[in-house]
Amino acid sequence: MLTQINIDLKKAMKAKDKDKLKVLRALKSAVQYRKLELKEELTEAEVISIFNGQVKQRKQSSELYIQGERPELAEIENREIKIIKSYLPEELSEAELEIEVSETIVHLNAESMRDMGIVMKYLKEKLGSNVDGKSLSAIVRQKLQS
Repeated sequence: MLTQINIDLKKAMKAKDKDKLKVLRALKSAVQYRKLELKEELTEAEVISIFNGQVKQRKQSSELYIQGERPELAEIENREIKIIKSYLPEELSEAELEIEVSETIVHLNAESMRDMGIVMKYLKEKLGSNVDGKSLSAIVRQKLQS
C-alpha cells in the first residue's frame, strides 16, 4: 500500500495534480509520524486504520464547512475523501452489514440494548476496517431495539 502511494506521489508530481499530491503527502506524513511514534514498522491493518482516521477527519471538516455555509471547502474535503478511499479496501454495503449484524445477534443471543457493546466488539473484530463504525452502530441499535 505504501509502495503504491510513493508511486502515485511521483505520478501526481509529474502530472502537477495539486489535490492528489496534497492528500498523498498528508497520508505519507501520517504514516511516518505513527512509525516514529511506535518505533517500528506498521502492519497493513495499522496503515488502514490511519487512512480511516484521515477519512473521518475530512468527513467532520466537511460537515463543519457545510454548517458554516462554506460548500466550496466542503467539496474540497469530499474530493480528498475519494482519493483516500481509493487506497482502502472496499467497505461492506448496508445490506451485507445488516446480514452480518443479524447473524451476530443470533450467534451471541443478544436480546436488548444492554448487549450492544458485546455485539459491536464482536463485529469490529470480525469485520475490521471493512466497515464504518457509525453506520455499524446505527444498524446494531436498530436491530436490538426491534
